[in-house]
Amino acid sequence: MDELTLLKAAYNATPDNRDLVRLYSTKLAEAGRWSEACAVLEPLCSNLEDSEHWLLLDLAIAWLESGRRDEAIPYLTTLASAKDLPDATLLKLYPALIRAYLEDDRAEEAEDALSEMLEKLPGYDPEPMLALFERHGIKPRIRLKQRNADRLEELSDFAPLLPGDRTITFSDVGGMDDLKKTARMKIIQPFKNPELFKKYRATAGGGILLYGPPGCGKTWFARAIAGECQAAFFCIGLHDILNMYVGNSERNVFRLFDTVRKHRPAIIFIDEVDALGRKRDLSRNAAITGTINAFLNQMDGADTDNCDLLIIGATNAPWDVDSAFKRPGRFDQLIFVPPPDQTGREAVLKLAFKGRPHSGLDFAWLAEQTTQFSGADLTALADTAAERVLYEVLETGVERDITMQDLKAVLASVKPTTREWAETAKNYAEFANEGGQYDEIKQWLSEGGAKKKTFGFL
Repeated sequence: MDELTLLKAAYNATPDNRDLVRLYSTKLAEAGRWSEACAVLEPLCSNLEDSEHWLLLDLAIAWLESGRRDEAIPYLTTLASAKDLPDATLLKLYPALIRAYLEDDRAEEAEDALSEMLEKLPGYDPEPMLALFERHGIKPRIRLKQRNADRLEELSDFAPLLPGDRTITFSDVGGMDDLKKTARMKIIQPFKNPELFKKYRATAGGGILLYGPPGCGKTWFARAIAGECQAAFFCIGLHDILNMYVGNSERNVFRLFDTVRKHRPAIIFIDEVDALGRKRDLSRNAAITGTINAFLNQMDGADTDNCDLLIIGATNAPWDVDSAFKRPGRFDQLIFVPPPDQTGREAVLKLAFKGRPHSGLDFAWLAEQTTQFSGADLTALADTAAERVLYEVLETGVERDITMQDLKAVLASVKPTTREWAETAKNYAEFANEGGQYDEIKQWLSEGGAKKKTFGFL
């Protein structure tokens, strides 16, 4: 039996099941069986709940498609006067209402409906509706409020941190020697020796995805890469891209890449890229789909030129990033940014205490005692020790240096924040690593990156 036959049998058994009715009527509509869709929807319209605008709308559209325009228009106009309808409902409602008015030779009311639609959906492209008016031989006079005409003023502006404004290089990054070596080969050298890489048909630019536990310096490392490359650096957050007006998020993506290409060589750094490129089966925000498509098109579209433009994404959850983002030409190089090793922790601690009054600190011993600590954890350790001494100084009025006694007292209460991430990463490295993309995590775990469990207990 086909799908509609099965759905019909299920509907006949439970005709009051609203989820089933919605699915069945949708499938009937997709098959063009509008009269049957009307028959399925009509019995429920006498007992509606406040949130069931969809039922009225689907029935009105089914009536319209069935030639029962006189019955559809009152339902559509009632819905149009309702408050706080979601944008998805408005995008479905108003084209149906405008079409119904035009087919009923009520051009003025159709124009009013189009004006209402553009007022309620700022940024909506009216071209499809204007084409519908033209097919009926009408040129509408669209009336817009000034605030909607000025909606483009809500777009983001993007300004780079230029090489002359920046002093951050790898010398400001504690440890991470293996990571620096990888970055030099994959990122920095192509920028510094473009002719050599062109000889091998390799160009500077592309996409790099930095991933690892939170607080391990992915943002700081990206800025250091830009400093080493002497490239303009654009640090972008999701709030810089997304916009409340329909279409403006896509315009922000275009403005970003247009601005960046004018400052080449340049680096775009996008923190928490999984929020933008989240797996589609995990995302429940349909409105972001157009933004994602616009971003992917700018990365490797047929008419884009990204030479000398590097895009670096950072995430704590690479397993949540959609595979479309990680295919060749996009974020195709994954670089693991682990917590610093013992040598790295010692370097980070020295940087953290630089400029603070201290004496007798055994950085080698502290590094040995802070296994699994991220760079942020180590900085927090230094901050907490400094605060402890500062409170004492304020109480006694006698200034003194930070000592090992202060650090030992703080260490007793401070724990690394990377353990929870390590447990999650461990599951993916063991059970979802068919392509080997998490081999670096497996190696880090095998070297003591996570505390081992026995029979599911700590």
